[in-house]
Formats: sequence, structure tokens, C-alpha cells
Amino acid sequence: MPSYRLTYFNSRGRGEIIRYLFALAGVPYEDVRVTSEEWKKMKSDSKAPFGQLPMLEVDDKVLCQSHAIAAYLAREFGFAGKTSADEYKVYAVQGAVTDVMTKLIGIFFEADEAKKAEKLKDFSENFLPPWLSAVEKVYKEGGTSFFVGDSLTLGDLYFLLTAETLQSMNKDIFKSVPALDGLFDRIANNPRIKAWREKRPKTDH
Repeated sequence: MPSYRLTYFNSRGRGEIIRYLFALAGVPYEDVRVTSEEWKKMKSDSKAPFGQLPMLEVDDKVLCQSHAIAAYLAREFGFAGKTSADEYKVYAVQGAVTDVMTKLIGIFFEADEAKKAEKLKDFSENFLPPWLSAVEKVYKEGGTSFFVGDSLTLGDLYFLLTAETLQSMNKDIFKSVPALDGLFDRIANNPRIKAWREKRPKTDH
């Protein structure tokens, strides 16, 4: 088995999808967490191709870009889906998740408090309700326990990651979409995922 070394900040962020894949696969890895100041000092001498984190070292190979790393590991560990149609659904969920996170990042980094409040209101009232309905529809169309078949895939992990963020904003976020509420519980209660969520370092995001 290859040796794996993940370098990222001490937060969930873009690194957590990778950590979830290792947890679900039961594969050991080195979880290296650096501060922003440490990364500034390390950056110029690091192996990171684009000077960004996360960075995953697989033996003597260096992988970059969180989505690309996740796709690589999902294929290696058997969580990418079995067919092209499965993979399509996985990446459709990833795209939907990216839409949400892009919106939230824009809100989070808005310096003007009045504009931030306005953006958050628009997100909560105009963007999120149809987004939740659309994701629930995609899930229910599959007619299975998870987004793809009856076992966890990368698509479910992307959903879990975003669901955690949304629930930190509103714990009742899935009340209007009960199918997604049930899906979240099934993913979160997978024994390996549950164990990781209970033992991972406590961070704000």
C-alpha cells in the first residue's frame, strides 16, 4: 500500500473531503496541519505545484487541487461509482456543492457588514430553497439509499461536507427536505465516518 501524507491547514475546508475518503476507506495517512504563518514560510520550498494547499504526497508523487485529489482517491478506494452514469451523478453532486460553497465564501469574505447581511439574506431566501429542492430531487430520482446505489460514494461525502456547513448556520436546514435529512443521517452514521467526526480536531470551519 502506498504511503500518504496530506498537508493542509488546521480546518475542515478543502481538506476535509480528502480526510473523509481516508476515514471511509480505513486507510492510514499522515494528517499534517499547518498554520497560515507556517505555510507562508514553507510555501516557496514546498513541493506543491501551484503553491496551494491541500497537497497530497503519495509515495514520491505530489497531487494537488482538492477536487482532483478527491477524484483520484475515490477511484483508488472504490468510491467513484461503477459506471459512467454513476460517475456523472457523483460529479453532478460535486458541482451543486461547489455552487453553494462559492456563494458562502463570497459572503464570508465580504468586508462590508451591511453587504454581508444582504448577501446572506439573499442566499437564505432566494438561493438555498430551490437548491435544496433540486438536490433532493436528484437524490430521490435514484430511488436508493445514497446518491449512487446502496453504498457510499464521493458524491455522498461532498453532500455531507456541505450539509455540515449549512447545519452550522441553521440546525433545522433540512426540515423542508426530509429525504435529505434522512440521507444526512445515513451518511453521518456510517461507523467509520461517525468515528472520524467524533475524534477529529475541533475547528470553527
